[in-house]
Amino acid sequence: MGGISVFILLSILMSMFIVFVVVALVVFAYMLINYIFESIFLYAVSKANHYKYPIASWIPFYNKCILGKVADKQGLGKLLCGIDVLVFLLIIISYYATNLPDGVNTMIFFLIIVLLVLSFIFNVVLSHHIMKKVTGKFVDLLTILNVLTLGFSRSIILFIIRNQKKLK
Repeated sequence: MGGISVFILLSILMSMFIVFVVVALVVFAYMLINYIFESIFLYAVSKANHYKYPIASWIPFYNKCILGKVADKQGLGKLLCGIDVLVFLLIIISYYATNLPDGVNTMIFFLIIVLLVLSFIFNVVLSHHIMKKVTGKFVDLLTILNVLTLGFSRSIILFIIRNQKKLK
């Protein structure tokens, strides 16, 4: 009887691990797709506006500064870049610093969550300003779609409007 209960317990744990791996893969794919579409958009707009180095739109954190420049909100773009760098550093610290007290790890976790929410809000605001230049009357609907899809539609919408003359 003991072998069956161990088998059932291990099956449950493996199922939980598989769910965790699937969620992690979905999050990674989401981030990669978002990054690629946003970088293509920024590269096209940077090239059309004759920025000095349009290839810089592919630099992971710096591209938020370029996004702010395109939205005519450079300060917000720099703030978003700083938040993203801080989130990255906090994730690295929490991963490698295994001997931190539990209270510190909990504080880092909640700080990461708050910064991710702020990053999402600032991304929505910047994309709203960019879409307002191009779409005009549909910008509110696109922003609502952006929020409801947790930002996934943002990069696709930006990708679609990348060649509009109003962005120049």
